[in-house]
Amino acid sequence: MAEILITLGIIGIIAAMTLPSVIGRYKMLTYEVAFKKQYSIVQNTMNLLTVENGTNRCYTYYPKGSISYRSFKDDCELFEHAIVKKLNLKKLNNDDFKDNYARKASVKSAGGDSVNWNCVYDDELRGSTPYYSKDGAIYMFYNQYFLLDVNGEKGPNKWGYDLFFMCWSNHNKYEDASSNLLLTDEFCSIIEKGGKFPRTILKNQKINSDKNSWYW
Repeated sequence: MAEILITLGIIGIIAAMTLPSVIGRYKMLTYEVAFKKQYSIVQNTMNLLTVENGTNRCYTYYPKGSISYRSFKDDCELFEHAIVKKLNLKKLNNDDFKDNYARKASVKSAGGDSVNWNCVYDDELRGSTPYYSKDGAIYMFYNQYFLLDVNGEKGPNKWGYDLFFMCWSNHNKYEDASSNLLLTDEFCSIIEKGGKFPRTILKNQKINSDKNSWYW
């Protein structure tokens, strides 16, 4: 009996040590699955709207040899309204939930990472217009930037876990945007320690890949 109790005790200790890690990995996997689902919905909707509306100029663009951004606000507003209508999104009139999201300085000081620390993430978060999707995700639009919380106001509300920062891109093909618009993290994206960039999840990688390259 004593040996059985000792064995059970050892098993219990091992379970107590490993269970949090298993639960953590499971939760991360559920966030990643949810992200892929929402990303697919938005990207496919964007593809359809681009075809229906013709050339769209709502995207981030790096002129060759420069480090500047371009977008056309009127086109971005039209694009946002078209997506909201197509997906039947419900506008959130109260965005106090954004207070639960970490700001750039705290993410950086806590060991987080960014594709580009020069991006003004706080301003884009603060100025974004939030909407609820039918399945409870929160879509946030701010000009050419798109922020996504895959499980709405539920926790953990962490960048790179259930919360993601991306932008519309045409991969520097400024004169031929109609068939090249893509939702990416190639110009601006931020993650908290332990989180994953969108590209890492979409490539089914366990660790973050080179943030200075894009695989599309």
